[in-house]
Amino acid sequence: TAGDRKVLMLTLKVVADVALVGVPNAGKSTFLAAVTRAKPKIANYPFTTVVPNLGVWVPPMYNTNDDNKAVEIGGAGSTGLVLCDVPGLVSGASSGAGLGHAFLRHVERCRVILHLVDATSNDPVADFNMLNQEIMKYGNGKLALMPQIVVVNKVDVWEEKQQKKEQEKEGSSSLEEWEQGLKTRMKREELEEQLRGVMTHSRLMWMSAKGGNGVDDLMGRMAAFVQKVKEVDSQQS
Repeated sequence: TAGDRKVLMLTLKVVADVALVGVPNAGKSTFLAAVTRAKPKIANYPFTTVVPNLGVWVPPMYNTNDDNKAVEIGGAGSTGLVLCDVPGLVSGASSGAGLGHAFLRHVERCRVILHLVDATSNDPVADFNMLNQEIMKYGNGKLALMPQIVVVNKVDVWEEKQQKKEQEKEGSSSLEEWEQGLKTRMKREELEEQLRGVMTHSRLMWMSAKGGNGVDDLMGRMAAFVQKVKEVDSQQS
């Protein structure tokens, strides 16, 4: 007898340990390039990343030597992490705006969300709230239950601008011409207070992906957290 004929539509979803999410130009690709050997496109304008990029972080104790052999040199953790750089999300992403559906579906197959907040944004807290709302609205709401780590990125640039603006008030400004007239953003303490006020957990960290400040500490803590999540998932399955 003749066999059945079917037309199937397959959806590709990237599998990773950690999904890097944030608004456009939050520094996700810079972070991926800093901690892995991935070579994503990096530029100082939004929507640089148009497809998800994968990278593997190798713990310090398993760095390779000149002969490409693993060498134990100490460090946090004993296994690597697969990171997925998800293209920047905009308001309405859960409804498909900015190819949101195509990007958010990759987050579903990850274990932890690393939510990058741009410290130099005009309103970092509004960006944070908007993105979390899109995550909650997407699909059946499963993404809203996924564990998150929040990291404020570009703190070096943010703190430098704050310092320059304080100098401007004192009449000794070293601001570039294009920076004149910029509104003073909230101080670090104010930003931390506001973020913690809307976060549903306490996992908040600070870093500069470009400068490297806080990156090693973040990766060590994140590796330990992902391992705990894996253990919980294995017990529940």
